[in-house]
Amino acid sequence: MIYRKLRKLEQQERDIKSLIIAAYQSGADPEVVMIRVSDLQHDLVELEHEVELEKTFVRLKESLALLALFTIVMVIVLFIKKISYD
Repeated sequence: MIYRKLRKLEQQERDIKSLIIAAYQSGADPEVVMIRVSDLQHDLVELEHEVELEKTFVRLKESLALLALFTIVMVIVLFIKKISYD
């Protein structure tokens, strides 16, 4: 669940790269191909930035999950110690 958006973005990145390859291999006018490739490269740069941002968010989500888990374990340990002293 945490990685769903990241996987989707990486798939879009692969799709754009394959579109760039297809544009170069097409028999279209070279100027049209260069314009299309330029647009795709721009989209690719933006998508790569979004992938890096999502990777940062994934690390943050993992850190928050570990913090929550640690807090729950500490509460349980303190509760068990309090019961054992009574």
